[in-house]
Amino acid sequence: MTKSLAEIVVNTSLRIRPEETVVINTWQHTLPLASQIAYQVRKAGALPLMTLDMDEFWWKSLTELPVENLRKPLRHNLALLDETDASINLSGPEDPMTYRRVQGPQIGALFESFQKSYDKIREKKIRSADLQIGLVTEPRAKTYGFNYDQWKKNVEDASNADYEKMAQLSKKLASKLEHARHVEVASDGTNLKMEIGTHPVFIEDGVIDQEDQNKGFIFTSIPTGYVTLAPKRGSAEGSFHSDMAVPNMGQLIKGINWQFQKGRLVKIDAEDNFDAFQKMYEHSTGDKDQAALLSIGLNPAIKPGYLTDSLGLGTVTIGIGENQYLSGENESSFQFQASLSKATVTVDGEPIVHKGKLAV
Repeated sequence: MTKSLAEIVVNTSLRIRPEETVVINTWQHTLPLASQIAYQVRKAGALPLMTLDMDEFWWKSLTELPVENLRKPLRHNLALLDETDASINLSGPEDPMTYRRVQGPQIGALFESFQKSYDKIREKKIRSADLQIGLVTEPRAKTYGFNYDQWKKNVEDASNADYEKMAQLSKKLASKLEHARHVEVASDGTNLKMEIGTHPVFIEDGVIDQEDQNKGFIFTSIPTGYVTLAPKRGSAEGSFHSDMAVPNMGQLIKGINWQFQKGRLVKIDAEDNFDAFQKMYEHSTGDKDQAALLSIGLNPAIKPGYLTDSLGLGTVTIGIGENQYLSGENESSFQFQASLSKATVTVDGEPIVHKGKLAV
């Protein structure tokens, strides 16, 4: 019998144990799935608690409240985290269009308010799973120009990909990266070099096991599939030009251009909707301008052009900003990543990805 998504996230991804407290963060459009998950949590002998966000409240808060109100950490959420063992996130809002009207200071304040919760989640090693199906809505598809039916099918197919095969590939890639010193990423407009340093290599296979928890890698998602690491701080040098659009803030940010010197961004640009990036970046705090991550996608069922491009087999992703969840040193309220569809990646001169195809 095929397992439901609720069963998979509770019993396989998070391995919920009896008496654990599991917080299910839901929006109005994901309530039916949240209910199924809560039942599976109770069935496992654990204790579910649901929190609800609503689009109307979300948008009124972001467009009408003063920055000072948005910046305040939610003390009751921080207190709840003291009693939380695992969390399951069904993302929203249902329609991101209104983000186009939200001002940069409001976005920055919101990021700051989330930071204390994020820090406590890492400190307490609360296992967390994001279910991408919550983002698959008809209003969101319309906002970004996606074909809703094709998008929904792609997320469902990718959620049921061959995880055993991905696990085999991930071990090969991780082995190459763990024993390497220098990495080069090349593509049209991209010539980026970095050092791996002493940071561990993480395998995102949809399951948070004890080894992951010991390393502090406590976040997973469905669908999933990638290998990732935080490069040595200060080592990124060169140019990066993304050939894959990033749906964010209700807009498709296209042609992102970054120039790195000694690990730090010295030039930032984009070919289209750069303002959507700027209003997040300019009003964020901390090490937002530091190279944060390198990842290689492993999921063969992912089709590009939606929200999960970074998971696609052979897709190479570079990130900036926060990376403490990867045992990195960057502390920031900001984290952003962009991808390459046809990159070549070499480690110590040996190719592991060649023009978007795995070479291991």
